[in-house]
Amino acid sequence: MKKLVALFLALSMLLSLTAMAGAESDGRVHITFWYAHTGDEALVFENAIATYNASQDKVFVEGVSTTDTQKLIVAMGSDEAPDVISASNQQMIQYMANGLLDVAQDYSDKDGFDLSVYSEKSIEASSVGGRLVGLPIEAYSIQMFYNKDLLEAAGYSEPPTTVEQMYEMAVAVTKLDENGNIDVLGYPLFPYASARQELIYAFGGRWWDEDSNLTPQNEGVLASLNMNVKYRQLYGMEAVDAFVSTANTNRYTEQDMFFAGKQLFRLDGSWLPTMMANYGSTVNYGITFIPGTEEHPEYRGSSRYETTCICMPSMGRNKEAAWDFTKWMGTEGARIENLGTGNLPALKALYEDPEILAMPGYAEFIEALKLEKGVQYPVMDDFGEYVSMINNALDEVYAGVKTPEQAMADLAEQSAGLN
Repeated sequence: MKKLVALFLALSMLLSLTAMAGAESDGRVHITFWYAHTGDEALVFENAIATYNASQDKVFVEGVSTTDTQKLIVAMGSDEAPDVISASNQQMIQYMANGLLDVAQDYSDKDGFDLSVYSEKSIEASSVGGRLVGLPIEAYSIQMFYNKDLLEAAGYSEPPTTVEQMYEMAVAVTKLDENGNIDVLGYPLFPYASARQELIYAFGGRWWDEDSNLTPQNEGVLASLNMNVKYRQLYGMEAVDAFVSTANTNRYTEQDMFFAGKQLFRLDGSWLPTMMANYGSTVNYGITFIPGTEEHPEYRGSSRYETTCICMPSMGRNKEAAWDFTKWMGTEGARIENLGTGNLPALKALYEDPEILAMPGYAEFIEALKLEKGVQYPVMDDFGEYVSMINNALDEVYAGVKTPEQAMADLAEQSAGLN
């Protein structure tokens, strides 16, 4: 199969080069589009490019696959800059801070392009300072998977809507073996990134506010960590860490703990059902919104929200042609990309697309997207450093070295100088 894919990719590239030579001689404007995908996903982007090239006779796009971020940054700062690129919203923020991108808002305003076709959160995620930088083509979110059989065996017929219910169910389902090791994990402490983010958001906690001010001592952050610690202490810090360590080793493999029926709750992405099917998992699972709290049910369904967007480097030379392709890729091309790569849509019309809704788990995730409760990453230069500080502070909490209050107070002091 891999050889066939490689052969197909090689043929596609050969056809693309042949067509490019013809394009340069038939009067088309030739532009380049760099995308950060390889393998089968690169074929999806090449398919989208070929569809655009065949749809009109004024612009010809050459696709370039590269995952080398440094190479892209160097290229964008030179007179060999690509005309269009794909970038995550976090990459977009960094590129914009370094003056490497045009503002798509300027082109959309001049062209009368209707931005209301996109979800509110996708526009927010693709903007800097209230100005749209790139057109979003896909969304990334997390929701709650649960093992129906484990829940029903514990006497529950419905998944939790509050974190208080979630904790009660987690304790009821957690199982230990004869040696006191955790055999079935009830509380969603794995994957680690979701415990750091979605479990915090479920309590209304935020590591930053809407103005990108850092808020590690937020009341919701502390409430989430204290419930987390409560569960860990109930079963033993070492026992919980041992289970999570093994789960991390086997993540997204045939031995994945959720795939094997060893996790009650799993906070994960829309790709999980396809992975489970590919590995032959027979777990009877459901998907539901991440819970809120009893006091604040409006937190239910909150999750991180990210996008991939199509952007125009400021050093690109063919602006009119680049914008035409950007518009197309942000609409017609987005459907090709979403179906081909299995990513969630940012384009609201695709929320009702029968083919997209037929993908496993997508109906539930799209219902979550409609809530518009996605949590955006902060617009800050030192984001990576702040995340590293958060992880170190959480390690101290989970190991019992510091209380949540102590660790977050220290984190607030350590991160005070970040921008």
